[in-house]
Amino acid sequence: MDSPLHRSADWDQHADRHTRLIDPVITVRQIGRLGLPGRPPTRIDHALVYTTARGDHEVFLPPLRPRRLPRRYTAVYEVDIGIHPAQARMSLPSDNDAHEFEASVEFDWQVTDPARFVRSGHRDVPRLLLGEVEHVARHATRSFPIADSAAAEAELVAVVRQGKPLGEDAGLRVSWTARLRRDEDNIAHARRLQAIEHAATEEIHTERYGHQADLEKAARAQAQHRQRLELQEYEAKRIAFYQEYLTRGGVDAWAMHLVQHPEDSAKALGSLREDQRERLRAQMNLIKELLTKAGTEPFELEGPRRLAIDAFNAVFGQHVPGDPGSADPAAVAEEPAPAAAPYPPPEALPAWQPPVPPEPSAAQGGPR
Repeated sequence: MDSPLHRSADWDQHADRHTRLIDPVITVRQIGRLGLPGRPPTRIDHALVYTTARGDHEVFLPPLRPRRLPRRYTAVYEVDIGIHPAQARMSLPSDNDAHEFEASVEFDWQVTDPARFVRSGHRDVPRLLLGEVEHVARHATRSFPIADSAAAEAELVAVVRQGKPLGEDAGLRVSWTARLRRDEDNIAHARRLQAIEHAATEEIHTERYGHQADLEKAARAQAQHRQRLELQEYEAKRIAFYQEYLTRGGVDAWAMHLVQHPEDSAKALGSLREDQRERLRAQMNLIKELLTKAGTEPFELEGPRRLAIDAFNAVFGQHVPGDPGSADPAAVAEEPAPAAAPYPPPEALPAWQPPVPPEPSAAQGGPR
């Protein structure tokens, strides 16, 4: 129910704090001549602008409110003094009338002088601000080609900032940003040209770097082939090396093994001693069999017997490692060698006769 002091609202937007406004005047009420004093129904964060019959305006900013209403007040305006965002678009000319820039402007506006705004009579704040920008922007962008939107945007911002602040005459405080771009047809044309350029550049790079990739792949294959050949050659040399030394056997084979495994030296020395003993035993058995072999004429054994005696002397003159009965070669080398006794003449040597087989006993057969 309306207060007797205030008539019903002549204008009410039914807006709250989250409503996007284009007109900051929320309500307008006329004040009657009759009625008891009272307070107007308004929110605490809104400003109140009272008008008089003489056309004066008295402002009550929050949280101030009049305690009683003098008779000189005829109407009250409830004004939102919060900060409100707004966006607007417009077309600006270029140096060619066939093309136009598309401008997008963003505002943050706030009423700082409620009485001045009420007197201004504006109802659409974004349109007011956009008109002020457009008034100076058309002349600023006229000298720029459509492709040079960045320079046109910089000129637009500079020209607008040099003039009077936006919305100042209406009691507003405004912060703003502007963006300028080409029209859609010009943008589509530039994108097609860019796509063609990108495709050509990609093809050129594909050809160039594809050829380099093929060369590098061929060089890598050749290097791998050479590496396989070198590995095969190395394996062949290793096989030949091991074949040679393993074929020789004995000292050479153990020497190669000791180079690779020095920890097996004791085992190698023991094996060499055993091999030397076996070789000496074989030579002595051969000499014994040759000297005691029966069924051979003396003249046939003269040469082998001489060789056997020489071999016998050579065998017993060797030093067997680990054999306590063998002489030390170093010690033998230090002692003077005795004078060799001349061989006795052949006639002095007893004639060698082969062993006579035993005669059979009488029990085995009768008389001949």
